[in-house]
Amino acid sequence: MNGRQIATNNTQQTGCLSARVRYIILFLGSACISSIASNMVVLNFTYICMGTKPNMSDPDVELGPYDYTEKTKSYFNWAMAVGTLVAAWPFHWFYQKYGARYVFFLAGMISTIATGALPLCADLGFWAMIATRFFQGVSFGADFAAIGLIVVHWASLKQHGLFISLLSSFSQISVIFTMPVAGHLCESSFGWRSAFYVHAVISGTLFCVWFYYYRNTPLKHPNMTDIELEKIHRDKGSVKEKEPVPVKAIMTNPVMWAVWISAFGELMMSQFIVLYGPTYLKEILDYPVTHAGYFVAIPRALHLVFKIVSGLCSDRIKFLSEKVKMCIFNTIALTISGIFFLILGYIPKEHKYYALAAILTIECSTGFICGGFYKCATLVARQHSHFVLSQIQFIKCVSLFIEPLLVFLICTQGTLAEWRIVFIIHGVLLIGRIFAAKFIAFVFHTHAHFLRRE
Repeated sequence: MNGRQIATNNTQQTGCLSARVRYIILFLGSACISSIASNMVVLNFTYICMGTKPNMSDPDVELGPYDYTEKTKSYFNWAMAVGTLVAAWPFHWFYQKYGARYVFFLAGMISTIATGALPLCADLGFWAMIATRFFQGVSFGADFAAIGLIVVHWASLKQHGLFISLLSSFSQISVIFTMPVAGHLCESSFGWRSAFYVHAVISGTLFCVWFYYYRNTPLKHPNMTDIELEKIHRDKGSVKEKEPVPVKAIMTNPVMWAVWISAFGELMMSQFIVLYGPTYLKEILDYPVTHAGYFVAIPRALHLVFKIVSGLCSDRIKFLSEKVKMCIFNTIALTISGIFFLILGYIPKEHKYYALAAILTIECSTGFICGGFYKCATLVARQHSHFVLSQIQFIKCVSLFIEPLLVFLICTQGTLAEWRIVFIIHGVLLIGRIFAAKFIAFVFHTHAHFLRRE
């Protein structure tokens, strides 16, 4: 019995989960994508409890085996970025040939094994750590393309914003989950190693569920009903499971370049908050270590809330056209955050609560990106969204190289004046992206025809 026959037989299925398979796929996909991101960031939160030297700048205290310098930490981050860059294009090809069920499961298992092996690699030394961070980056190379495939095959046109907002929130979800879990495990009798083991177990479990439940198209899912299938496909036309990507047409399309330019500014901001937010709060504003950690997690949580709200609003606002809505959401996300980045650089330590308020405003405003360039990418690219979003992942890797280099070159003394330069650079990047947003609104209706519409 094939998938279509099963779906027909289940047309009369009743219960709280009838005609709700797409929502289970949405939450399962979001959890799996977030678990790969969590596996990557858990090391950033365990550095403080792995080492034995409280003051890295004190030459009289001998370094322990897990006391990593900032330079060494940068090498670990760059190894991860290289892994993602190397894997992004191969994963795109594998997705196109085999679909997301098997390929994303493979990526999840790579992340699970690498995370579980990280404590052993820490014992083995520098190059073992480089290797395991590389493979964590390889698995991350599958994330953005998976988002595109889930949206294309499982989201109705009316729910594009909701799907994009939740699936693209993996960065926020991973920080919200990992920071308190890793913190409590580090302070427990189990020690810092348990943080990696717990993450590996959760990751492995989620991807086993993914392999069991997910299907590459709704048509093949045994629990799919005709009612839900009609909702998913309404006004979308047919979408082939495996279709060659018009790479040249996409790479020369001005809408896609506007999306990628906007993504670069937002991803630079996001990487800065995650990588250097705790450092800025602790060393410049003198917040305690525990407060600094939570003051990074709380803005990320608010970002997640605003992201989901913006996605829902983008779907349900009917009195504005899609191009107008995208322009408005992109303007809110990029311009407001850029302005507050400029303000942040001039807030002195004596008014550190105002600085925290500025960070909260930045995170909340950038939550509107789901109704902006993310939605534009999926609406224009349609069945090729996975390719467009995989290029955003490439941009994220580029930002992962640039951000540590930027801080390393500018913040040599760790003064507020040096950090101010970094904030101004980010502010200019974000505000400059508003021209890309206006460009999206202008060319959306004239250049969307390069992809198939049935």
